[in-house]
Amino acid sequence: MRLLVAVVAAIGVWLVGGDAPSAHAQALDESEPADGDVLADPPTEIMLTFDEEIGPTNDVAVACNSNSTTMPPPVLSSDSRTLTFDYADVDPLPQGTCVLAYTVTGPDGEEGSTGRITFSIQRSPITTPGVTVEVSAPPTTPATTAPADAGDDEAAEPALDETPTSGPLWLGRLLSTFGLSILFGAFVLIVAAWPEGPEYILAVRFLRAVWVVAMVGTVLYVVAFTAAAKGESLGAAFNPAEWWDLTDAGWPGRAALARLVLCLLTGWVVLRPERVIDPTTQLPALAVPTLAVATIGLSRTGGDLAILGVVAGVGHALAMAIWIGSLVLLARVVLAGPGDEDLVHAVRGFNRFSGPAIVITIVTGLIQMFRLDGGSLFSTGHGRLLLIKVVVVALMLFVGMTARQVAQHRLARATDLTPPAADQLRRAFGTDAVLGVIVLGLSAGLMSYTPAKAPEDEVTDFAIEKSVVDTASGLDLVVRLDPGRVGENRLQVEVLAPETGVSGLTVSFVAPAGSGVDTLSQPIPLTGAGIADTTEQAGLPFDVAGAWTLQVDATTGTGAVSGAGGSFEIRNADGSVPDSDIGPTPTGAPVTSASTTTSSGPGTTTP
Repeated sequence: MRLLVAVVAAIGVWLVGGDAPSAHAQALDESEPADGDVLADPPTEIMLTFDEEIGPTNDVAVACNSNSTTMPPPVLSSDSRTLTFDYADVDPLPQGTCVLAYTVTGPDGEEGSTGRITFSIQRSPITTPGVTVEVSAPPTTPATTAPADAGDDEAAEPALDETPTSGPLWLGRLLSTFGLSILFGAFVLIVAAWPEGPEYILAVRFLRAVWVVAMVGTVLYVVAFTAAAKGESLGAAFNPAEWWDLTDAGWPGRAALARLVLCLLTGWVVLRPERVIDPTTQLPALAVPTLAVATIGLSRTGGDLAILGVVAGVGHALAMAIWIGSLVLLARVVLAGPGDEDLVHAVRGFNRFSGPAIVITIVTGLIQMFRLDGGSLFSTGHGRLLLIKVVVVALMLFVGMTARQVAQHRLARATDLTPPAADQLRRAFGTDAVLGVIVLGLSAGLMSYTPAKAPEDEVTDFAIEKSVVDTASGLDLVVRLDPGRVGENRLQVEVLAPETGVSGLTVSFVAPAGSGVDTLSQPIPLTGAGIADTTEQAGLPFDVAGAWTLQVDATTGTGAVSGAGGSFEIRNADGSVPDSDIGPTPTGAPVTSASTTTSSGPGTTTP
């Protein structure tokens, strides 16, 4: 209960007091936009004016919809009180909620003030037809989004993969992973080696407290995930009606919803833990927390060998939960004091089944590491954090081996747990459990970064997909639309080749003949291999059903492309097929190796 109170208090402090600036000198006097402003269009510049002179070294960052943005260089006014950021030469801010955080210093480098302002943008930064583009780093191979070679100093901007998600999303994921893993591991220990566990009031209180933490974390995780996926504020995402939209956010979104339901059902087991050893209720009582932990392994479904990745991810989540969860119960409850022979059996049982769980955890972890990161362990945020996790796991293994040796020595012929033995084992296994909790925290943190080899998970979920290959210029790209119906459609353009040297890339969509609808033309800000994507809030407006024509124009280092594309069909708003069939390709729009595929699922949005 103390842990629950601490968690709730921390969340309350974050929600209520997170925006208060520090009471130092150089306080913010005014800003453009001001805190709380709702802007119709993205600002062309941002100005921060302070009540005293500030120093030349200051830190300002803007995150929109939980994603960091590229900031222009600051310009300090002649009176050293105003910082100006001109967005003329950088990508405009996207539609949604933006948070600007600042830390400034005094004229002599002394500590100044910190704080943040929040403002909203109602319309997409790109006017007709209104597309917000997110550019990923050039991939090393088609269908990957690894960062550009470090030797290319002029490689374009920092990859969005390197940016952690928002604080509530990380905190919710951490508490959810922590609570569900410990509950599942605790139930495994009770079933395998400590059937007397539910008779101990300390064990029952421990399980209920951990479930409350898991439930609070899972709800916060779903809320923050919804806010990130829909580009809305955290407060608006607290409406449960909004959560169902996570079904359109790919398997990670569906897994988040399933985790919430399964976590709620786990409360049925926690209320009466003896259900896990009762033959009449054991199967559902174990199946619910097992599936809840399995959803953690579905949070990363992209990358090479995706099916192997799903199996390895689920296996890694379950094995890690068995290892660390049972260890925490052992250190916190079983070894809380001296006791009868059942406590000795619990320690011995943990030593037996923890070994295979450790082996599975390590093997599946290595599979995921080579599948998602390859050799990019030092060049990406995901890889560097993974290396820290590997070090902590190695330290945990060393401490765990020492604890097991102590247990074997003290309990070799013991028939009960004496006070000295309980105290010594509690210290040994307690240290290992603390390291295990750190590992769970690092595992949750890894989900805030995109691995080097993870492609866009949703590239196969678009209703319309057309490939355009021009051998003369070397241009190879894919244009995707979803849902492929009348109304706003999500647009994604993926350039596979060439890796650099692309300019003037524009995709146009010619309406059916006689429809009276203007051609939709959208510049794509890609200069090489990468992905440009639209948001759900500002899709491409297709106003009529029927046979549309795709035209692609671009210039590469080996030639120019003009009008390449092909025909495709936009269905009626209700998904029905339009009356007229697709007609011939209009003159001036030659088709070059174009193909169309249809997917039964809707497009998804990655948070």
